[in-house]
Amino acid sequence: MNRLSLAALACLVGHSIALSLPFRPRTPGRYGTRDASDPFNFMNVNNQSGFDIYIATVSVEGHDFEESRKHNIFGRDVQLDTGSSDLWLDTTGVQLTTFQDTGINQLVPYGDGSIAQGPIEIGNVTVGPYTVTQALISAPGTNATENGDKGLMGVGLPGISQVSVALNATNFQGKTVMENIFAANPSLPPYFTVDLSRSETMGSSSGGTFTIGETRSDLGAISNAPKLPVVNPTRWVTLLDGITVAGQSFAPPITAFEFPGQLPTQLVTLLDTGGPLAVIPKMYLDAIYGNVPGAQFSTSLSAYTVPCDTAIDLSFVFGGISYPIHPIDAVVGVVDPTQGGIVCFSGFVTAGNLGLDSSADVLLGVSFLRNVYALFDFGNVVSGTDAPFIQLLATTDTSTAAAEFQSLSAQRNASLMSLGSQPSPTSVASGGSGAGAKSGASRNVGVSIALVTFAGVALGIGIILI
Repeated sequence: MNRLSLAALACLVGHSIALSLPFRPRTPGRYGTRDASDPFNFMNVNNQSGFDIYIATVSVEGHDFEESRKHNIFGRDVQLDTGSSDLWLDTTGVQLTTFQDTGINQLVPYGDGSIAQGPIEIGNVTVGPYTVTQALISAPGTNATENGDKGLMGVGLPGISQVSVALNATNFQGKTVMENIFAANPSLPPYFTVDLSRSETMGSSSGGTFTIGETRSDLGAISNAPKLPVVNPTRWVTLLDGITVAGQSFAPPITAFEFPGQLPTQLVTLLDTGGPLAVIPKMYLDAIYGNVPGAQFSTSLSAYTVPCDTAIDLSFVFGGISYPIHPIDAVVGVVDPTQGGIVCFSGFVTAGNLGLDSSADVLLGVSFLRNVYALFDFGNVVSGTDAPFIQLLATTDTSTAAAEFQSLSAQRNASLMSLGSQPSPTSVASGGSGAGAKSGASRNVGVSIALVTFAGVALGIGIILI
């Protein structure tokens, strides 16, 4: 997790995602309009850091969202993360009167030094239409929140649950939220889907779509997409065939892993809704940005600085199918607080020859995931006999994206400049899914690879290591 001021850029990669049932756009706003089509109150919020986070509402002790707002009881907006599996909440000023204290404390550290820490407590938790008896970390006073959220809910595979490990030798049940939802609803197919929204205006808007046990009606073609194997039983990782840049194909470098069924030409790739950017091999980064006029690679940043009007033609290949990236996601703009104006970076960064360390070769965050509709199936991890898998459906049309890039870029820059003219708080806490940064970073990120200042803009790059 990475803390920032308004003048800074948090880029720790790896954490959060948001929920929503059958899709219906909502009126933008901090709380939006809650209705039956969106029981999760799913929102895309980027009003402080300039990076999107995707949040939903978690209620405890039977208090729903509207009641919580009215009486300041505990209905909390939490960042949702495919890169982690635990639920923690900032319980400052709240007494969980009906919860049982297990007597066990748990600490979740992030790469920027922020932490979520406190007792593991068990009680009723409501997420959308589902109420389950749930173990969570009560973390009053945590500095790991950001953009107004009050915690994090991981929707990753159970194998990385720190709460589960902490309760393993006790009589308490430490299953994840998703495990408990599927156990309480055995007829519900054990998958969720996500389609992240894109907004170039700072503020809050509909987050897109998250469904549990069903697909979005207008994107039902995802059911026919190739089933990409989940090769690591503890994480949403699958196999990347390569990338295509301006029509030219680039095979991966040598992988650091050797999973069953993995070809030597495939990279192990983690899909993480919590990270705003993506971590890829240096040879890929050079192929994407190295020939862009005016682009410069910064060793200290592990990223390229690029002209803001750079339109990148890029696709990622999974299961033999190309998934185009919108050029607006390949270039990141931030306000330069010392010189004025906008500074732009690559939407993909690197951490060396390969993308990551112990978890995967590559981490693809929001800059990739906003271009696909993704289905994550738990398979026999929670029920049945089939192995977990991922399906992807391209949602970016190359021609349309190219035609609208300049107008979207101008809109984003104008919004960033407006944001930069507002008073800046001394700090904005960010969190991540397994150990990292929020706000565009990841609560999954355990170690910060770099935290440097360039043109007055801090760029923190994190890698998931747990």
